[in-house]
Amino acid sequence: MVFEPSYLKKEEVIDLLTKLTEEEFSRARERSLTPLKSTVFFRGEGSYVYDVKGNRYLDMTAQAWTLNHGYVNSDIMYTVYEQMHYLTHVRYGYPTIPRIKLINALSELFNFEKVSLNNEGGGMAVEAAMKLSMVNRPGKDIFIVTYRGYHGASLATIAASNPMPSVIRFEGFGVEHFKRVPYPYCYRCPFNKRFGECDFECLTPVENLIKYDNNNNIAAMIIEPMQGPGGQIPSPPGYLERLRSILHENDILLIFDEAQTAFGRIGKWSASEYYNVKPDMMTLTKALGGGFPVGALLAGGDLSGFTEGEEHTTFGSDPVLFAAALASIEVTKRMKLPERAERMGNYIMKRLLEMKDRHRLIGDVRGAGLFIGIELVRENKKPATEETEYILQSAFEKGVIFDVSMPQIMKDEFTFRNVLKIKPPLIITEEEADRALQVLEECMGEVESGI
Repeated sequence: MVFEPSYLKKEEVIDLLTKLTEEEFSRARERSLTPLKSTVFFRGEGSYVYDVKGNRYLDMTAQAWTLNHGYVNSDIMYTVYEQMHYLTHVRYGYPTIPRIKLINALSELFNFEKVSLNNEGGGMAVEAAMKLSMVNRPGKDIFIVTYRGYHGASLATIAASNPMPSVIRFEGFGVEHFKRVPYPYCYRCPFNKRFGECDFECLTPVENLIKYDNNNNIAAMIIEPMQGPGGQIPSPPGYLERLRSILHENDILLIFDEAQTAFGRIGKWSASEYYNVKPDMMTLTKALGGGFPVGALLAGGDLSGFTEGEEHTTFGSDPVLFAAALASIEVTKRMKLPERAERMGNYIMKRLLEMKDRHRLIGDVRGAGLFIGIELVRENKKPATEETEYILQSAFEKGVIFDVSMPQIMKDEFTFRNVLKIKPPLIITEEEADRALQVLEECMGEVESGI
């Protein structure tokens, strides 16, 4: 089959996809229920994205840490194009060749016996994990989550995530089903202890929560093994192993939300591999689809699966998107992207630690592979929120895209949002990294000189 338009002219199709007037954009911004940024991206290549005016940006965010292979990877695009010749949509219950192969690929890659797929992303995968927990722990419907955790933007996953009043003007549904405990944030330890001397005191709230749960209704704990939106915080060595032991001693399931950490970004295929701690369930998305929306829940063989009515959506079994995910996995293997992420992460971390010695603004540099956070502070670790926002905007004007941690909001006021994120495509070169770090240092110099 060769695709040729029947009712549209080729020129019309090209114009539809490449031409935009200021009036069209202005109307769309007025009509859009969600805010639209003022820059319109048009095309991408490698680690760069271009706007409609021809400006080029070095993307140190991989567009929400998703484009591990860079923009429009040719192998993934070709695979998608080929699949379009066969099928583009089936009902959820019908298997297709890409779906069958993807289930097997994920099972074998991460060593989990059972797999559920979706075409929406991580939030739906986390909801699937919650449902599967309740299936396998009948009568239990409470979930332990962490402060500054983030698990999605549905009504249920908003409830599971850290509250952000004024940014999110409503509560998620079922907030009473989630109990929060501190995340092991060693730079700002809530117990004022030092790692290595603390005996994981941050696990005491977990133990107490379980101990005093008189109803015995905790089904599972959901945790990011390396906290992403909350500040780029890797959990310290040994923490997750101790956590799993505490949970399993009390018949509570452990769920890793690996939306940001899987598929090579941290120098390993997953945080589970990085820490050598296997959870009962793992949720995946972002880099899985190579730029296309795919989510997955992986579960151990000792857990019962879903009935047909418990987990399905109309557009949850798109063979085109599953084909993209298959190509994404294979390209990641052949390009050795986990190894590349580790190498480039070490290169960038070395440069950042050298910058830390020169700039009082840098309080902490942390991460693994190309999952890096730079915490910017004033005296006495006071969060440098305004300075961070300035650097973000100034760097963008200079052609480099960074991002920042989600806000901590108390009493409707931003208390801090001060961690710059460095999470570029895993194909980034040393030359590109040098350029980004040069711009970053220029921007920090502007802040420190009072500009």
